[in-house]
Amino acid sequence: MEKVFKTVHEQIKLLKSRQLKIENINSALKILENNNYYYLINGYKNLFIDFSSNTEKYIDGTTIEEIYDLYEFDRKIRIIFLEYILLIERKIDTYIAYEFSKEHGYKDYLLPDNFDYNKKNKKIVDKLLKDINLEISHQYKNSNKMIKHYIDTYNYIPLWVLIRILSFGKVSKFYSIMKQKEKNKISKKFNIKSEILKIYLTNLGEIRNICAHDEKLYDVSLRFKISSNNYHSILKIEKLKGNYKNSVQDLFSIVLILKIMLEKEQFNQFYKSIIKNIQELKKKINNIEFMKILDKMGFPKNYKELLNL
Repeated sequence: MEKVFKTVHEQIKLLKSRQLKIENINSALKILENNNYYYLINGYKNLFIDFSSNTEKYIDGTTIEEIYDLYEFDRKIRIIFLEYILLIERKIDTYIAYEFSKEHGYKDYLLPDNFDYNKKNKKIVDKLLKDINLEISHQYKNSNKMIKHYIDTYNYIPLWVLIRILSFGKVSKFYSIMKQKEKNKISKKFNIKSEILKIYLTNLGEIRNICAHDEKLYDVSLRFKISSNNYHSILKIEKLKGNYKNSVQDLFSIVLILKIMLEKEQFNQFYKSIIKNIQELKKKINNIEFMKILDKMGFPKNYKELLNL
C-alpha cells in the first residue's frame, strides 16, 4: 500500500481507528509532533498489537503514552550501553596496539606477513589493509591533527595512534586476523578463548552501531550467537531442544559479554542503571504483561541476580 503524508491530526485519527486509546489529545499531539511517527509507532507498536484480530488493532486499553514510554526506555538504555561499550573499545584498542607493536614494531607494520595471512584470510587481510590506508589518507586530507603531525614529522603513524581513528568494526577485524599467539595474549586478559573474544567483539560492534545511529535496540537479534557460559547455567536460562532459548543472540547476551569484559565495579554501575530503567518502565506499562518486554530483550525473570554473581 502506498504511504502518503498525514498530518499529526490525521495520524491520531488513524491510531484511534485501530483502537489505540487517546485520553489526552494534547499529550498525543506533543508526542507525535516531537517524534517521527514511523520510528515511534511502527518501531515500537508490535508488543501492543492484538494479533488475534483480522485487521491491525491494539490490545484493549493500550495508550500512545505506553508506546512512547517503551520508545523512551530504548533511547535511554542505548546511551547506557554505548557508554560502557566504549570503555571496552578503549581497552581493546590499547591491548591490540601494545601486543601487535611489541611483535612487529611501530613503523612499516601494515604488512600482510604480520597477520595470519593464510589462504582463508588472504582476501580479508588485503581488504582490511587497503581500507586502513584509505582511512589514513582520508584523515590526512581532512587535516586530522594527530595523523597529519605524525606523517609530516616522522613519515609514519604508530599503531597506538592509528588505532584511535579506526572504527570498532575495523579494530575487531584487525584482531580476528592477528597471529594466533598475539590473539591469545589479548583474550587471556578476559579469561576467554580467542575465538570467543572474536564473536564478542563482532557483537559489541553491532550494538555500538545501533546505539550510535539511534536505532531500535531492546529487541535486537544479533547475527552471531555467543557460546553458553557459566552465567547461562547459574541463571537457569530456559532451554529448547538442548539449546538456550534466550541470552545468546539478544540484548541480554550483550549484558553477559559486558559482565565478562568489564571490571566488576564498571559492570555493577552499568547494570544498576539498566535495572533502574527497567523498573521505571514497568511502572508505566499497564496493558501488556511486562515479561513480554523482558522476553524480547532476552532477560530471564531472575535477571537482577546477575548483579551479585
